[in-house]
Amino acid sequence: MPVIKDSVIILDDGLARDKPSIHDILPIVEESLAKADVSYDRILVKGAELIIEDGKPSKRMLVEPKIFRCPHCGFMTTSEEEYWNHLKCHYVGF
Repeated sequence: MPVIKDSVIILDDGLARDKPSIHDILPIVEESLAKADVSYDRILVKGAELIIEDGKPSKRMLVEPKIFRCPHCGFMTTSEEEYWNHLKCHYVGF
């Protein structure tokens, strides 16, 4: 079972009788990417390395940063700590 982490696909071939070739691994990687709903343009084989060219990211893969908005003024930030420090200015009056 391949594991996809960041930009690396990890295969555990410890239980295999023979070391699998890159062409044996290719269909396993394609199936794993399809099951994980990862879009890609194509897979290139260069020696003992598979290079997966990225496709356009799907909408569910795009992560929007959380924006904290002050209810008292127009202040906005993506930092929660900065947001709470700003609110203290309104309530405590620094």
